[in-house]
Amino acid sequence: MIKYHYIHIYRTFILLIFSNFSFTNLNLSELDLVKNISSSKALSIISSGVDKCNNFFQNNKNLNIDGKKFKNFFICKFSKKRNRFYIYMLAVDRIDTLTLSDNCQGIIKKWPWILDHMDEKLNYQKKEFLEGFYVDNLFNDQTLSITKNIFLDKQILNNEIDKFILENKDSFSLNNEQNNLLLQKEINKLNRVYKKILYDEVSDLDSLIKKELDKITRYKIFLNDIKTFRSYSCTWTPGKGLKPYIKLEKFSEFENI
Repeated sequence: MIKYHYIHIYRTFILLIFSNFSFTNLNLSELDLVKNISSSKALSIISSGVDKCNNFFQNNKNLNIDGKKFKNFFICKFSKKRNRFYIYMLAVDRIDTLTLSDNCQGIIKKWPWILDHMDEKLNYQKKEFLEGFYVDNLFNDQTLSITKNIFLDKQILNNEIDKFILENKDSFSLNNEQNNLLLQKEINKLNRVYKKILYDEVSDLDSLIKKELDKITRYKIFLNDIKTFRSYSCTWTPGKGLKPYIKLEKFSEFENI
């Protein structure tokens, strides 16, 4: 009981500190911290986003440049040190007849759903590989899939509640009133998530996360020049156009981030 009291005081103290600042000025790590302090069961924005991004690329069968040579070379990684979210590709051999810029642009053009992210006019589009960052859309630690067919969706929601009961059976007791409150809390949460997705609603947290992701996301392609034994990178920022920033890389570039 004493331990809980101190935890409560600590959370209140931290929230009071953050209340003196604008939430729009918080970076993704700080937003994650505030969310985790507000609830001990809150999902990590960063962990969820990175995991689901990697799962997307690993499970997508249409991403290979060359099935014999490249498989699942898209990697998602968040750097707290740099406050950057990287989606990078290791590694592609340079084509001698092309400039570095043309070589990289030719590769990135093979994936229009990434390419669209470079176009400021198309930046409003949702990116499936970024959906894990929007944790308000998650229920039972997964993105809720709906059909917008009321009968099918009712069955999906019922299945989610059944799954919750099975996975949390140890949390229920002989006190039926307490059990009903616990179950109703999850039903309310599920209904909020369902309504949010059904009507394509955007919460304040979603808006903050999207703004921060647009600012810190970087797409990188690493090119190996086997003739000169050099490695280059092409980097893009969402909404900043197709022309990449090109840099001669050190092989330790991602060892300590």
